[in-house]
Amino acid sequence: MVKTEKMDRIDLRVTRDQKEVLARAAVLSGLSMSSFLVAKALNEAKRIVARSESIVLSSRDRDQFYSLLKKAPKPNRNLVKLMREQRM
Repeated sequence: MVKTEKMDRIDLRVTRDQKEVLARAAVLSGLSMSSFLVAKALNEAKRIVARSESIVLSSRDRDQFYSLLKKAPKPNRNLVKLMREQRM
């Protein structure tokens, strides 16, 4: 038996002109309107999420980060105090 995933529904309101352009693009892509919209929206959504969840450092910042990892500065008084307070 093949297990099918439950599908949710998204309703959109667009102008007639917008719908015509989307329908034309879907036909030219060889996809149904739904498949076209989901594919394009999902690609953009993934790109936005990936961009917001990643950190890109310049070469200078990357080098500084690595040097701090290799030789971390000693904790100052405030950090030591905070760490002691967190243990309690």
